[in-house]
Amino acid sequence: MLPRLCIAAFLAAALAGAQKYSGPLPAKPDLPYLKQAAMLIPLESAEARTDKTNHGTLFVIAGAASAVRTPLSLPIFILKVEKLAPDRLQLYKLEVKGGHREVLIGGANPPDILHMEVNKLSADGLCRIAVSDPLEAGEYLLSGEDSRQVFCFQVF
Repeated sequence: MLPRLCIAAFLAAALAGAQKYSGPLPAKPDLPYLKQAAMLIPLESAEARTDKTNHGTLFVIAGAASAVRTPLSLPIFILKVEKLAPDRLQLYKLEVKGGHREVLIGGANPPDILHMEVNKLSADGLCRIAVSDPLEAGEYLLSGEDSRQVFCFQVF
């Protein structure tokens, strides 16, 4: 009798952990949304200017700061996928210089790629992207590999 109760308790716990996402849904596909409480806030979407240098490729984004801000050092993003590959997204910290944001990728001293975990929430392309290591205050860029399309936000 005791082994059956243990198995039943284990199965109940496993089923409780396998809950479906019941929060708000993104309004647009292929645009990451910052999850804050019961709200989704679309990240700033921009086309980065790229400049080839001797040290790598410089990605430059207009403006000194993103209007999308979060106090969370471990932000979570919700993404409805159509064309974007969520497992190929990379997160970088940006430097603010001369009224714009930039990051130098490649070369001898590449920036750290910040770690994220991607989980599929549904069969229709809904994904959860969670930052794994705490972010310090500053500007950040989320982008696909070899893409000038970027998504920006600020941690304050």
